[in-house]
Amino acid sequence: MKAHIATIGASALFAGSLATGTAAAHAIDDALFPLTDSLMQGKVSLDVRYRFEQVDQDRPASILDEASAQTVRTRLGWRTGLFHGFFAYGEAENVSVVGEEDYNNTYNGKTRFPVVADPDGTEVNQAYLGYLGLKGNTFRYGRQAFFFDNHRFVGDVGWRQNQQTFDSFFYENKMLPGVTGSYAYVYNVNRVFGEDTPSAAFANTGDFQMAGHLINLQWKPNPVTTLTGYAYLLDFDDFAAESTATYGLRAMGEIPLPKLKLPTLPGAAGSAILYAAEYARQSDYADNAGSFDLDYGLLEGGVRLFGVSFKAAYELLEGGAMNGTRALQTPLATLHAFNGWTDQFLRTPAAGLKDTYFTVGGPVPGLAMDWLLRYDSYKSDAGSNDYGDEWGVLLSKTFAEKYTIGLKYADYSTDAQAFVAGRPDTSDVSKSWLWVQIKI
Repeated sequence: MKAHIATIGASALFAGSLATGTAAAHAIDDALFPLTDSLMQGKVSLDVRYRFEQVDQDRPASILDEASAQTVRTRLGWRTGLFHGFFAYGEAENVSVVGEEDYNNTYNGKTRFPVVADPDGTEVNQAYLGYLGLKGNTFRYGRQAFFFDNHRFVGDVGWRQNQQTFDSFFYENKMLPGVTGSYAYVYNVNRVFGEDTPSAAFANTGDFQMAGHLINLQWKPNPVTTLTGYAYLLDFDDFAAESTATYGLRAMGEIPLPKLKLPTLPGAAGSAILYAAEYARQSDYADNAGSFDLDYGLLEGGVRLFGVSFKAAYELLEGGAMNGTRALQTPLATLHAFNGWTDQFLRTPAAGLKDTYFTVGGPVPGLAMDWLLRYDSYKSDAGSNDYGDEWGVLLSKTFAEKYTIGLKYADYSTDAQAFVAGRPDTSDVSKSWLWVQIKI
């Protein structure tokens, strides 16, 4: 009898265990299936850009030939669907040289050619984990690309073939209508020169190891007005003399002019007054042994009529601090977008920079093509030096929202009588570009 009872008890225990195991298996399946679904619902991205860049530079004397760079940049990415609010993104990037490498990529030793900062190589461009589980909030951690405002102080340098990305924690809050608050803690910047560059010079090192706190608060009181306040605190591990704290305010927008009732080109925005104004103060920070306070200022005004925008602007990057050795710098910016397209002022000269510039551009009627003309006149802030001037022209056309073709030319003429080492603005230079891009 006892044996029979024991047998029944064992059978019941086994059945209970089986039921518990089955329930656990179902729980695991319930967790795995949404995870599998999130992977299956992921999205592939592909971005391929061919570019031909030619550079003609007359100084220094060591430059004997024009640079001709043909490169293809390929980015392949994968973004998962959401799993309990979490998602992941990974992106590989390859830059390949087409034909001969007839240019100085900053470390290949071909100094008889001018610099084209597009070295070949393959690397992980982005790889991060994100969370969207709290409405109006975005969290990301890992290697990622982002920018603030117009890229003047923090940008992803999308113009170069190797994108600038940030190893960082990024948080964005959009819980209040029209307000976007962003914070990023950056511990490494993966710059456009790639992982293989051996240079330890600040200007073209491959990585900025740092402790950076980037704060940006943006308010859009209406669809055509943006007000921004920011603080960018950069503490460089290996370049303490470049550590800075920058605090600034920015306003930009437009004032529509509906009463003019002017005809507008198809696809172009209506008539409006255009404006932008910005002020920032930059000082030494963290372990920087220097002592300086430098101003940044921008005033830009213009008008858009018949779909064509006309702008005039003045930009100041103060210099002359610390006995004429220090100027305001923006090392994390998308620098190609500022102070001319020939990139003569990637680093602000010690005497500072005053850039007076004019632009005019808009769509080409009937061709779905955009055009832009730009002219810059450069002077020093400290002293009364004329650096020279530059003009440029840009044409671009996008097909079916996936395919883009572009042409661009810029010519910089220096007022310097001779080349000065470390001062690229003392050389005449012209650059031309042709590119074709496919984004899927």
